[in-house]
Amino acid sequence: MRTERLRAGLALALALSGAAAMADDAPLRTRQAGVLRVAVYKDYPPFADREQGIDVDVAKALAEKLGLKAEVRAYPDADSIDGDLRNIIWRGHPLWREQLADVMLHVPVDPHVIQKNDQVRIFGPYFRERLVVARNASRIPQLPTLQIFTTEKIGVEVETLEDRYLVGSFGGLLRENVVHFPTLIAATAALLKGDVSAVMGRQTLIEAGLGTSADRFVISAAPAPGLATSGWELGMAVKADNPELAEALARAIDALVREGVVERAFTSRGLSYRAPVGAGAP
Repeated sequence: MRTERLRAGLALALALSGAAAMADDAPLRTRQAGVLRVAVYKDYPPFADREQGIDVDVAKALAEKLGLKAEVRAYPDADSIDGDLRNIIWRGHPLWREQLADVMLHVPVDPHVIQKNDQVRIFGPYFRERLVVARNASRIPQLPTLQIFTTEKIGVEVETLEDRYLVGSFGGLLRENVVHFPTLIAATAALLKGDVSAVMGRQTLIEAGLGTSADRFVISAAPAPGLATSGWELGMAVKADNPELAEALARAIDALVREGVVERAFTSRGLSYRAPVGAGAP
């Protein structure tokens, strides 16, 4: 009897392991068989611009890791990340409802965003962004505080966290010297021309805007007491009802970070890379 039970147990274990192997080999559920449709933001250099950019490179590397063909699509942004996730991943925009993506890149891996968007899974950070100030050192040799901007001009992208902070903090003392631009790239162009003495914003975009002239300026953390956050991790999102795809993508992005593939997408463009604190399973 003991031998028979042992044989039965071994048979069951083999059957279960075989089923698990079959599950691992099962094709991932995507909107088109054999294709991974990856969403990136439209007209958002250096991350995505005319079918090139950091996120485009990451998208193609992810698809290759999963043995799928990459279909990278650029989508316009909505008024908020919640709207982007709704339009691109789980419900769709009325004008392009049939063009939902399998996965969206450049999603903040933030507890508040995750809590508000239970229709999606947010996971897999692949880099860390931070807020910095780039300054003309001949005009601003040191930057222990932001007091210098009561007399010197600082550029920001309009309607951003840093814009609201500079305009609203310190009793509005800096407001008159905060110069607004439609994009951070435009703000850095003004810094290059000398129209402003500094810009504040996301480091990757500032470095991209300054390009080969970046060494003419000092880039450092913003001395901004009371600022809600000075940095955040960016990852990806899939629809909540596709956990298998989320898990496969989490493993793939972990590998791409460890292998230096993501870092090279930044450094090959002359940009600095900040690794996430930890890549996350969904």
